[in-house]
Parts: sequence; C-alpha cells; structure tokens
Amino acid sequence: MKKWLYRIVWIPVLAGAVLFLIANRAPVAISLDPFSVEAPAVATPALPLWFWLMGMLFAGVGLGAFGMWLSGAERRAQARDNRRELNAVRKELATMTARAEAAQKEDAPREDEGAPPKLEATSL
Repeated sequence: MKKWLYRIVWIPVLAGAVLFLIANRAPVAISLDPFSVEAPAVATPALPLWFWLMGMLFAGVGLGAFGMWLSGAERRAQARDNRRELNAVRKELATMTARAEAAQKEDAPREDEGAPPKLEATSL
C-alpha cells in the first residue's frame, strides 16, 4: 500500500517538475547586485532557467549532506573511541584467558603424579 501511495504522490510531482523545466528554457542572467538593475556589478552568464534551478537543487542537496556529515562528527569520534577501547578490552581478555588456561594446565594433576592408580577389573 505504501508503494502505491508513494507512486501516486511522486509521479505527478516529478512530471510537473519536468514539464516546468522544459517550459522554462529561455536564457536567464541572474544578478547578484540589488542596487543596479540595468548594469549589475555581479551577474552570471545567460543560461536556461532549468540550469539554474537544477544547479540550486544540487547545491542545496550537497550543502545539506555536508551539514549532516558535520553534525555527525562527534558521534563518529565517539564510535572510533569505543572501537579502540573494545579492541583493547578484547586483547586484554585474550591475554587473561591465555594466562588462566596456562595456570589451569599447571595446576592440573598429572597421571603419574599423585593420581590414584587405575583399577582394572579381572574376571575370576
């Protein structure tokens, strides 16, 4: 159901956006000078409006992604610290396990030392 609802909403939106971009093919020069309308100090070359709209869309998506990446820097640093600490704890655990196994082998009675003799059953 979600898939159909998604398609019902987004297909007309995308179709309208494509039609808008196709209909606005006239060259447009964007002026960044609010004081001089006839001879702006800062102006862009005349390119189709769809170029400017898509450029602004891509720039907005890129800046948003960069902002999200920056906002996650603290969490990534914490994850790196946690990973380093986990690796140190794993190494310490492996060392302690090896020591415990070695100590257990040393404390284990050997067959020829101190162990009671094995009795074998004989038939009469």
